[in-house]
Amino acid sequence: MTLAAILLAVSCEKVVDFPVDETGRIYIDAIVGQKDGGRINLAVSQPALGSEDASAEDITLHLKADGEPVSLVRDMDYVPEIEGMVSYLVEGSFRPGQKLELEAGSPTLPSAKALTTVPASLQDVKLTYKKVNTYKNRDPEQMMGNLITLLEFNMAMDEKPGTDIYFGVQVCKRAVYDTVGTVPDHTWEQYEKKSGIVEYDDLYIDAAYTEGSAISSAVKEMFVLYDGGEMQVSPAEVQGDGAEVKAYVYPTRKQLMQGSYHDDARYEIYEVFEYDIHLYRLSPEIYRCLKARYIIDNSRVPIHLGFSPVTYTYTNVEGGLGMFGAVSEYESGWFRIENNENE
Repeated sequence: MTLAAILLAVSCEKVVDFPVDETGRIYIDAIVGQKDGGRINLAVSQPALGSEDASAEDITLHLKADGEPVSLVRDMDYVPEIEGMVSYLVEGSFRPGQKLELEAGSPTLPSAKALTTVPASLQDVKLTYKKVNTYKNRDPEQMMGNLITLLEFNMAMDEKPGTDIYFGVQVCKRAVYDTVGTVPDHTWEQYEKKSGIVEYDDLYIDAAYTEGSAISSAVKEMFVLYDGGEMQVSPAEVQGDGAEVKAYVYPTRKQLMQGSYHDDARYEIYEVFEYDIHLYRLSPEIYRCLKARYIIDNSRVPIHLGFSPVTYTYTNVEGGLGMFGAVSEYESGWFRIENNENE
């Protein structure tokens, strides 16, 4: 160690000139599919040297499906994640197998093009669920105090997972309120407003992948925003002659509210949670781009050492940066889990 430190301290330095772009690049972030309203975000990546305008306002955007133009509309209510970003919504949906071509241009920036194909449809998906026990963190001693219960959703398919077949999962839930007896209007109003509101549940990484540990989606480990919620992305696991994809959430139990009013007439309010599972087949570009981002975000050594491993960023945008991908979708429809029993 001492010798290495001395050699490092006295080693020579050589200045290397890297070529630097004098103009910015168009950045595209888009996932579209079988739903109306797919979102396409545009931003400008500024050059390392210079003072380019970082706004994407002047960029024109064109989308074609099998050579036919697709209508796009600017989303003026969109709150950008990146300064100067603009967003468009796709007016229409796409069929599996369609070839999509995206082109963005600007008077002051190089044009950017991207291609993708809508993946084959998902068929004969068999959905089951059960409760599983795991640990909340990566403590090697696996303390019993960290033991938690998760609800496991398993989606099995007959097809064998191929090299470029990847999947995404979203779990939606909503509370629905049922009543017994006559509930006073002023009491029922607060439950009626909450009944049926849909939200995306917090997903957890497959416990089996992390040797018995569950990791919250707050880690952003292979997650991407799609259709208003986070989508967990992973390859499918081989299961017999087919494949399976799993998703984990905290189980939400049925709750019972009881009360009475002036004439002692009793009433009950039941809170029942329903789930809707979304399984997506992804075009390969989505997984490759996220994998590259994950490698970069999780392979950095402390900055004070002055070193960092060589990493790459995958992009399928020619002349620009970012990702243009497509999905096909399976949706389970809303269902209830009474007392979290196995099905």
